Amino acid sequence: MKLLNRYFLLLLLWLPGQLAWSQCETLPNDPTAFVALDANGMEITSFCVGQPVHFVHTRPTTGVLSYGVLRGTGVTFFSSTPRCFPPNYLPYTYTPTLAEVGPVTVSELNNVIGNPIYYYRVYNVYDTPPPAFTVAPCPANQALVTITDTGYDTYTYTFQTPTGSTGSASIGRGPGVIPVPVGATSITLTGHFNTNGSCESRPSVQPITLAAPVKPTLTSLTLSGPVPNGTATLAVGNLPAGYLYTLQVDTGTGFQDVPSITVSPGSPPLSVPNAAAGRYRIARKDYCGGSPDASVAIGTLSLTGASARNRNQLLLDDKGGPGTTYTVTRNGTAITSLVPISGGLEDTDVVCGSTYNYVVTATQPGGGVAISNSFPIRTESSLPPPQPLLVASFNLNNVVVLTPTLATPTLPVGSSLRYSRTAGSSGAVDFGTATSLRVRRDSTDLATLKASPPCYTVRLADTCRNVSPPSSATCPAILSASAADADGSTAALTWTPFTGPDPIIPATYALQRLATDGTVLSSVAVTGNTYTDLTPPTDRQVLRYRLQISGAGLPAGTFSYSNLASVTRQLTLTIPTAFTPNGDGLNDVLEVKGKYLNDYIFVVVDRNGQQVFRGTQRSETWDGTIKGHAPVPGAYVWRFQQDNEDGTPFSATGAVTILK
Repeated sequence: MKLLNRYFLLLLLWLPGQLAWSQCETLPNDPTAFVALDANGMEITSFCVGQPVHFVHTRPTTGVLSYGVLRGTGVTFFSSTPRCFPPNYLPYTYTPTLAEVGPVTVSELNNVIGNPIYYYRVYNVYDTPPPAFTVAPCPANQALVTITDTGYDTYTYTFQTPTGSTGSASIGRGPGVIPVPVGATSITLTGHFNTNGSCESRPSVQPITLAAPVKPTLTSLTLSGPVPNGTATLAVGNLPAGYLYTLQVDTGTGFQDVPSITVSPGSPPLSVPNAAAGRYRIARKDYCGGSPDASVAIGTLSLTGASARNRNQLLLDDKGGPGTTYTVTRNGTAITSLVPISGGLEDTDVVCGSTYNYVVTATQPGGGVAISNSFPIRTESSLPPPQPLLVASFNLNNVVVLTPTLATPTLPVGSSLRYSRTAGSSGAVDFGTATSLRVRRDSTDLATLKASPPCYTVRLADTCRNVSPPSSATCPAILSASAADADGSTAALTWTPFTGPDPIIPATYALQRLATDGTVLSSVAVTGNTYTDLTPPTDRQVLRYRLQISGAGLPAGTFSYSNLASVTRQLTLTIPTAFTPNGDGLNDVLEVKGKYLNDYIFVVVDRNGQQVFRGTQRSETWDGTIKGHAPVPGAYVWRFQQDNEDGTPFSATGAVTILK
């Protein structure tokens, strides 16, 4: 039965339209024909996306009503289908979508038999996006709300707290300071249209979070060059979000904002090109204009300089306050030897021609640190450099070595050492130029040096073409040694006096006895310029001596040595002319005796030239036997060979007789 009733209703709706296709009348924009109602039954003159509306005919009618909506102005169902075709066969509820924002035409077909009429009206569909706005909470239960949205006519806001929402209030576009309830966690903004009171935006929610105010910090201010052309780099901190920060400078007339520099919460180091000389600070306030505070102020520290008379002057333009302490680095190393002068500091520990890079750091009473620009100064002077010191000594090869010592640990860049030499009564002659502190050698042979004892001086020339006074002349001691008796059991030693860097201070001498490899065997203090060694080593054919010299202005721990002098003693050989190998315990063996015997060859041959004995050390003796046979009385020939300790050969021959 229900299905039959539905077919009957459809037939009633369809038949009148079929009869009225060619007789349809259109009436545009008749506000008395039908109206649009919202969900609350209130008449509306515009639509909102997502909010349903339905339509009501306002005149008595016997016709069947149907409605439809098309985008655009005057675009009706009648114009789209040139006949009286009903838009919808059943009651129609319209919900606008985002695709339909703008003008839409609502068509109503009043399908009266014999006189169907198309009414239509144009409405506007509005979008309802959440309105754009920002909120900046302030400590004193306030917030700066800035509405940047332009899509709505009016706006209202509410606060959300842990216990629910608080009352609603209106607010206009742009920034505005509003009170904030205690405990509010967010604010909700809603936009409204004046032309449609029931049409409002989707809610826009912003959280309300506020960090506790802390004092901004300005840790350091570093200049890249002298002001006003240098760039200042400022290390900042304690800049939480929710506040406004500005860089300010006081150049003598009070603190003013630096408008070209933006300081953001959590800002990295700030860079200020062409920084003005003055005191800088970071100022803070909240978005509502309250909670003012500022960091400590740090004054710029600008460094320039000049050089004269072998002194470097560091000139400071310091904007720090009283109580500032300073540290200075030179080529990256801290120095404390500076002398205060008017307008800065003076460095006297410098070498002409060298370039030094200085940086000054000022720690100010408030804790901030100002770091100057790095400034290079090339030391200039017309003053001679300090007098060097020179030590002359012999090495173990009897070569004179010259060791220079300067006031600085290294030879300044571009400087040179100019050596001079005198020999005997001749005048000083150039002995070469060096560009390092390495020892210099005089390869003149020892015999020539003994004939004309040398002395040496050195001067330091810097890159400013200044030359120091010559060092004090230094003359190495030249040692001579000879045997004091016929067999060399004592040695006589004489030497020329040593002249050191300070000739006023006496020299101290120690005579050293040396082994073949230069090892010191013993040492004895000596004075004057002669000495007789009464107790030389008895087991050495060659006696070797040299003088170790201290005092005379030599640096502590430094010695000068004389040449190596030696005495070669004569090797002695004692071999009997006969022996009696008869076993009576007297003169039974042939043995080699003498002094300084070592690594020799002793050979005995018979009358046929056959070797009957060979020995190389004194413990090896001949008992007369030949290949295990009893001694054969008769004459035998011996031959002895050995190199002296100085390398010269020694040999001897003789005869020995075996007696019964």
